[in-house]
Amino acid sequence: MNRKEEYELLMQEIEVTPVRLEYAIQRTEAKVKANRWQRFFGIPIGTGLTFLLVFTILVNSIPTFAYSCGNIPLIKELAKTVAFSPSLDAAIENKYVQPINQEKVINHMKARIEYLIVDQKQVNVFYSLESKDYEEVNIEPEIDDRNGDTLEGYTLSSSSYGMPDGKINYITIDFVDGEVPEGLTLKIGVYDIKASYEPPISTFTFKLIFDPHYTAQGEKLTIGQSIVIDQQKLILEEVEIYPTHMRIILEDEKENAAYLKSMTFYLENEKGERFDKIANGISATGKIDSPMMNVYRVESAFFSESKELTLYITGAEWLDKDKQRMKLDLANTSAESLPEGVTFESAERRGKSWYLTFSGNQYEENKNYQIWNGIYYDEQGKEYEYSGWSTVSGIWSEKEKKYISKPKTFFVEILLEDYPYDTVYMSPIFSHYIQLENPVAIKIK
Repeated sequence: MNRKEEYELLMQEIEVTPVRLEYAIQRTEAKVKANRWQRFFGIPIGTGLTFLLVFTILVNSIPTFAYSCGNIPLIKELAKTVAFSPSLDAAIENKYVQPINQEKVINHMKARIEYLIVDQKQVNVFYSLESKDYEEVNIEPEIDDRNGDTLEGYTLSSSSYGMPDGKINYITIDFVDGEVPEGLTLKIGVYDIKASYEPPISTFTFKLIFDPHYTAQGEKLTIGQSIVIDQQKLILEEVEIYPTHMRIILEDEKENAAYLKSMTFYLENEKGERFDKIANGISATGKIDSPMMNVYRVESAFFSESKELTLYITGAEWLDKDKQRMKLDLANTSAESLPEGVTFESAERRGKSWYLTFSGNQYEENKNYQIWNGIYYDEQGKEYEYSGWSTVSGIWSEKEKKYISKPKTFFVEILLEDYPYDTVYMSPIFSHYIQLENPVAIKIK
């Protein structure tokens, strides 16, 4: 019996309401329905209170139920940790979870790996921390292979800080090119957020072995269809469908005048269900040998039982090949060229450094984006890196002595530290953006 079968057996046990609770449920429903406040918020309060009552009795009377709720929070209303991801939410609804239940205590702090959601390309680790000694902590996760040797070709993101109160947090490990291995060594360094430069409070090491049932899940569809957007030719090579996400893989033609830097798109099945670009986490990755972003992440249709699936491309962002560096005159706050929708707001010299401010148009509400790469150059071609930059919704104008903000606009502030020159060459992320009146539709299956 594998982990999935064990889990399903466990859930079958807890899904049956004990006979002695049935009458208690009926009495509670009748009592709550008489409450005159029930309609105030327009929600079925009676059902909610009944659920809480039954939940409490079950936890206190049935060991199997208490075990499952304490270690595998799969009831949708309680699994708020995955609210950021429709794909992971669907995985939980479909009982696509590998229980782990490993626990360690170091320096009066307890770390617990609760469960995994894993497939061929991604590992989602759900963990908790408990401590009475610290109000808030920051974590720094690291991974190696199951033997402790170095791994490559992955990205790692996490809910990096919070209260060590036993609530569920997550770590996502995304394998860019290769597939998920048989297991991993996960190290979680825990730091006091009030003393972040001090050594870690504790470092927890866990050996994670993945059930082959989960790591085998996925489907690759070869498409090979050519499409033209904004006079640039692209080829939709493949679509990969995994339980945690989908990947759209594109190639471009060498003759194109611009590199694709991002797309706006969605997928839809025959039932009208829509699958959008990943909103939290890695949304796209690029090619090694060009500036093109060629692999795009989408929320998963794995559990939707889609017989048909269509990709709709609604817009694209491009980097013109002849505009990969732009010359800026800092002394006069001017530029020979700027990305579409970007304004050079100000350039202020402070000592040996320059403080630059740019504004950009928000193509989507409350969504900002990166304008410049982190590398810039002087007239001789010497390379520098930004000392710091930030994105803000408004700026203070020293000239006008007031705070300035604009509708559907964001501001980017960049520090060029110890840069003595009045001219700089900066590398834009993109040159222009096109919104399609009629989406490009491509049948995936």
